[in-house]
Amino acid sequence: MVAKHRVQSEKKKESAIETLNFVLDSKFLSALAEPSRIEVLKQVIRSGKADISELTKNLTIDRSVISRHLSILQEVGILEREKSGKHVYYELNPRVAIQKFRNILEHLEELVAICCPPIESEQSSKK
Repeated sequence: MVAKHRVQSEKKKESAIETLNFVLDSKFLSALAEPSRIEVLKQVIRSGKADISELTKNLTIDRSVISRHLSILQEVGILEREKSGKHVYYELNPRVAIQKFRNILEHLEELVAICCPPIESEQSSKK
């Protein structure tokens, strides 16, 4: 009986690890791993809805690099893109960004509950 429970527990743990690995290796987190891309994102947040001309005013990064960073952030859902005539405007898509962070947190919490259950003395001290 104990062995069967241990096998089920290990399968649950492996499944949670695989899911978390998938979430942590996602394009979403990769998009946030580049410091200059974070600077572009900060500028979009400060500017609100803005086109690349507006964004380049306050960044020391080459315009083509900014454009590439904007495309990557838009591809993963962090930014929304809207074309109006000759201009392309970018703005934060907070609903998607927050949902993706919640998803990461949920999977992390699931893994912690499986892999690192609280020690009994910790539970007692919280009561």
